[in-house]
Amino acid sequence: MCIAQEKSDPMEHNQDVENELMRLRGASDDRLRAYDRERGARRIQWCQTQRSTATAGDPLERAYRLLLQKLEIKEDQAPVVRKDETTIVFHSRNFCPTLAACTILQLDTRRVCRLYNEKSIDALVKQVDPRLAFSRNYEIIRPYSEYCEESISMK
Repeated sequence: MCIAQEKSDPMEHNQDVENELMRLRGASDDRLRAYDRERGARRIQWCQTQRSTATAGDPLERAYRLLLQKLEIKEDQAPVVRKDETTIVFHSRNFCPTLAACTILQLDTRRVCRLYNEKSIDALVKQVDPRLAFSRNYEIIRPYSEYCEESISMK
């Protein structure tokens, strides 16, 4: 896998937020689902171009690393808080343009994130192993919590 570069330029963050504002402003549930499907297809395509020859090892760990790489998140921004044979749970505290746009537009992240980006992340982790599933705990999600609690599980 390639090394992700951190977005340290505030202007990049501003552009990411502007892009999210354009997508989210006035978007219906159906439109959010369509964006998620489109994003999922792009993530699968990206993953296929980034394929590592390393297929051995823990698929949960590999999926977590792939997610960090694709979303350009450092491990300390989404630290693993619990891991066992079937699940890895992490707390995402990274800059999130969707969160910023939802805050500006006064949208509920519990609704937007469920419709807008959960299935596309699930599609990404399934590239490591089709038995994997991504999920988010909608009781522990920003801005209602200090972090978003997310997990990857082996089904």
